[in-house]
Amino acid sequence: MKRGLFRTIDTFLGECARVHEDAGDAFPYLRPELYRRLGFTPAYEELPFRADATEAAARRRA
Repeated sequence: MKRGLFRTIDTFLGECARVHEDAGDAFPYLRPELYRRLGFTPAYEELPFRADATEAAARRRA
């Protein structure tokens, strides 16, 4: 199953969806148009928004 977890804003990709690791090569983030084309669930618009997600990832990389 291809599953989205939440929407967020990435410093490189812009608006995107965080997807489950079972998404394979799509993991961890997908732009909205790819998310929709690849048939992920739930619908992109139904994903909850998390602004803090990419900020935390950026701090871990630094």
